[in-house]
Amino acid sequence: CFFELTVWDQIEQHEIQSISKKQEELRACYDNYPDIDDIVNRETLNIKSANELTRSILSKSPSGNAAETDTLCHIINNLIGNGNQECLFFDSRQGVDLHDASANLADLSVTDRPFVLKLHNSDDFINKKDPQDEQYDTKVIKTLNRAIKQKQSHPVIDDILERLSKAHDIDKNHIVLKNVYMGSFNIVYTVVDLATNIFKRLIGLSRKLKEQFKQFKAAKIHPLLYRPSFDISQFDARGNKTFSHKEGTFEVGPPGRTKSYIQPAGWTRYGLKVLGRYPNDEWLDPFGHPKNWYRAFHGTGNAEAVDFSNSIASFDAQYAPIDAASSIHKTGFRKARVDIHGPGVYCSPKP
Repeated sequence: CFFELTVWDQIEQHEIQSISKKQEELRACYDNYPDIDDIVNRETLNIKSANELTRSILSKSPSGNAAETDTLCHIINNLIGNGNQECLFFDSRQGVDLHDASANLADLSVTDRPFVLKLHNSDDFINKKDPQDEQYDTKVIKTLNRAIKQKQSHPVIDDILERLSKAHDIDKNHIVLKNVYMGSFNIVYTVVDLATNIFKRLIGLSRKLKEQFKQFKAAKIHPLLYRPSFDISQFDARGNKTFSHKEGTFEVGPPGRTKSYIQPAGWTRYGLKVLGRYPNDEWLDPFGHPKNWYRAFHGTGNAEAVDFSNSIASFDAQYAPIDAASSIHKTGFRKARVDIHGPGVYCSPKP
């Protein structure tokens, strides 16, 4: 389907650097997503090995020993897993090659977890008679992203939505385009209300996309959207720390506005991969940097049945602290039961 007299936005000289930088950022983010076929094919050796390891960990109740990896695996599964799916754990030291989603944990609070459709080029949409110079691809990207951002109609966008809706077998109003970027031609989009029977919806999706897009190259998915996998050998050891039984007090934050932070005596902390996610790591590392974020604690150790929507019968005090952390992630904080300073959610720089 080609469109006559296609008019693309012009590229000003001062825009080239900023557009190029943005494209690099998008590629760095989305190109590392796992392929859908690698996730849904349960017969590969990688998936079978990971399933076996996952069952061996999650089939047993957590030891409660914070220094053991199985405890962390149960915490992650409670935080991210749900009734329809568990997380998947694997060990790359055993030759298992899957995507490690630990680098994406910063997206836990993000509801938009997109698909990425990678095409060899944009020939499915453009008019080959269009005059093409060295900036042609950049013009296409700029025009389409502007239309997406401003929610404007465009024949190429309409065509993409129509094809995606056929591949997903849903109304095109349930497809939301987020952006497009270069590096061949890539389309980032989300599907509304995908969570229901997500595995069933993913089976055969690559084939259906290939039928709709002749230039199909690959279909990728956000690592947290379906059964995220975690490499147990890659939990960030830089963040692991067993604190001494003597409390240490530090000042955290910008000069003149620091706040006291008291390290938790006798606690064990696990490190997860969050460094390198943003332009710099000064919000966290090195500790003591004036741009460090403030640190505080919200305890779940005294969680009771009333803090959950569960009934008393389903409440297990032994695992309440872990379940409470999962509940906070899924449904948000609850107002404190003991509110001596007034109603609200309480946290403290002292553990």
